[in-house]
This record gives sequence, C-alpha cells and structure tokens, in this order.
Amino acid sequence: MTRHLLTVTVTAAALLAASQAEAKIQCRGNFQITKNGPISTPYCEEQQIARVARSYGERVTDAEVHNNPNTKVYLCQRYGGDNRLKGSCGAYSQPQWIPW
Repeated sequence: MTRHLLTVTVTAAALLAASQAEAKIQCRGNFQITKNGPISTPYCEEQQIARVARSYGERVTDAEVHNNPNTKVYLCQRYGGDNRLKGSCGAYSQPQWIPW
C-alpha cells in the first residue's frame, strides 16, 4: 500500500510540473503566442527589451525589466535605435533621423 501511494504521489508531482511548464507564457519577439494566434503584450515587449540589451552585453534579467520601470527606460534610451525594439520602446527610444 505504501509503495502504491508513493507511485501516485510521484506521478501527481510530475503531472503538476508538466502543467506548470505548459502554463508558462511563450513569447516570440513582442508577441505572446496563444491558441488564437500571436498578440502583442507588454510582458513580451519587456522580455524583448531584456533580450536585445543582453545581445549588446548588458547584464540584465527579464525580471529586472518587468519589475523596474527605470530599467526599461534606461535600456530603451540606450538601445532603442535597434530595429528589434521599435515596437517595445516606443517614445523612450531616440529617433534615428529627424524629418526637417
């Protein structure tokens, strides 16, 4: 009986871990992947900002960008000229040209 209970407990824990992994938000660039197709979300945009900043050698985590608005502003001002951040940074990035 004890062995059967252990097997059931281990199986339940494995299923719980699998369901939590499936529940994780999946992003592709600025877009969250849903069953109805990609949608633009602030969460995925912030992850994109962190990902692009890391590609330039910046040591920043996704959580830092999600939890600290000043980090987002700083990174957008510094790397916002990158085409990958056009939708993510919006008004925080510096324009590449001025139409005079």
